[in-house]
Amino acid sequence: MSKVVASAITGALSLTSAGGLMMIQVLDRDTVTFSVDGVSQQAKVKPGTVRQALAQQGITVGPHDDVQPSLDSQIHDGQVITVNYGRRVAVTIDGKKVVRWTTAKNVSEVLDQLNQSDPDNLVSVSRSLDISRAGVSFSMQTAKDVTVTAGGKTQKVTAVGTVADALKAAKISFDSQDVSNPGLGTPLADGMKITLTMVDQKSQKRRVAVPFSTKKVEDSSLAKGKTKITTKGVKGTNEETWTVVYKDGKKVSEKKVSTKVVKAPVAEVVKVGTKKVTPPSTSSRSKGASTASSSKAGSTSNPVTSGTTCVASTYGEGDGTAGHPTASGETFDPSGLTAASRTLPLGSRIRVTNVNNGRTVSVRINDRGPYVGGRCLDLSTAAMNAIAPGQGLVTVRYS
Repeated sequence: MSKVVASAITGALSLTSAGGLMMIQVLDRDTVTFSVDGVSQQAKVKPGTVRQALAQQGITVGPHDDVQPSLDSQIHDGQVITVNYGRRVAVTIDGKKVVRWTTAKNVSEVLDQLNQSDPDNLVSVSRSLDISRAGVSFSMQTAKDVTVTAGGKTQKVTAVGTVADALKAAKISFDSQDVSNPGLGTPLADGMKITLTMVDQKSQKRRVAVPFSTKKVEDSSLAKGKTKITTKGVKGTNEETWTVVYKDGKKVSEKKVSTKVVKAPVAEVVKVGTKKVTPPSTSSRSKGASTASSSKAGSTSNPVTSGTTCVASTYGEGDGTAGHPTASGETFDPSGLTAASRTLPLGSRIRVTNVNNGRTVSVRINDRGPYVGGRCLDLSTAAMNAIAPGQGLVTVRYS
């Protein structure tokens, strides 16, 4: 064997020895699959524990992370190591804050873990939102079963939020005038009973009569005690605007808010006499008294033999008519020779005869009456005494 060949063999042995050691070191590895938050990757690691294998790959875990198998487990070739990092989740449920550590990857999984997956619940973020390792905070309002009564009808609804949300869920329209018990902004609670009173305000126009006033004006040309209407009073008309309040369709109140004059009333003007009447002189009174006395005595001469025959009555003393205005405007004096007729002209004079004794008296028509069937004249006290002293009814003939 040549030296050259020997040297080659010696070199080959040396290389084999050295290479064999290197190959042993390389072959002393396990193939492990690392699944970190669902992402898988294979790697060659030295034999040992799961903790050591993770450290070789630079994977750190904390107390809230989930590692399978456990950190102290021995690994083997073909091992699968699963790491799910923990996330801090802060959820405010109906105003109450809950903090949890979870390996859930999205909000929907968190809701499942909290038994709050009801689709009627209102969540402030998307249920499909992925949760990063930094964690997440969100709020949620749970659905409540409540009873709503409005307009006399009651129904059960499931709603989230406030009383206003429950009314909307019940498809009940309402406005700022309506009254809710509890109030619209009250948070819902299971079993809550809600009552809505429907309040309506309506405007109404009303026409009303306005009474006229009376204005009295003194008149020196008119005898004292006498009155005369110069302008007849006329009622006016106002238009009033009222606000009427109804609760659940029933009227509960009304209030007048404005008044507009449609037609103003016309005041009645009454003249009041102030003229003093001068009493007649003594001689005149004596003459008048003598004349009246003779007239009141009546006369049996020249009686009325043709004309209208009827029953005449009397009025004046003791019946409250004395001193009051007559139809002609003058004050009634029972001692005067006057009479009332329904048809004879005011101011006309007639002769009246008592058909039983023939006594006759001349009278002036200054009033209207009588208004009793079968009677044609109402004689003053003096006129009746002239033909039938002390009587109240007498058959007469007049022309």
